Amino acid sequence: MKRILCYILLMLAFAACHRGPVGPQRPANREGQSRRDSDLITMLQVNERMAAEADREVLNYVLADSLTYAQCQQGAWVTRTTSMPDHEQPKMGEPVQLEMLIKTLDGQLLRDVAGEFTIGKGELPLGIEYAIRELRRDESGIILAPWHAAFGVDGDENIGPYTNVRIELTIH
Repeated sequence: MKRILCYILLMLAFAACHRGPVGPQRPANREGQSRRDSDLITMLQVNERMAAEADREVLNYVLADSLTYAQCQQGAWVTRTTSMPDHEQPKMGEPVQLEMLIKTLDGQLLRDVAGEFTIGKGELPLGIEYAIRELRRDESGIILAPWHAAFGVDGDENIGPYTNVRIELTIH
């Protein structure tokens, strides 16, 4: 009996050692996954080209305009049309009252927005929020934003996807 038990254990050990190397396995749908990865890479490359084209379009607008703009983080451009140097800039987490006319670069009105927004809460597109933080309370300004710094690939109410915008705003 003891001999049979040793024989079985020896056979199990032998079988376990000769199963071959165990390593990462390819999924059964590897070809489908490669195609999806390739499609994703292609889509990212197209978006990068479209973003570069949008940046060029906004830069050309900035260079052709008589106003002086400064580029903010996230790619938007901002200029003051009224200046209140002794007023404070809004801080993160503070509510601000905004009046905004959102237009295309060629002047077509897309939205007229007025309301309270909290800086840093993600209530506005990131590029626009960074540009607003360059202004002071009771100032007016213009923000030029390529689509990727504005309403992105999804757009927003009355604003189509991939739309570069000009925003005329007053901050209170």
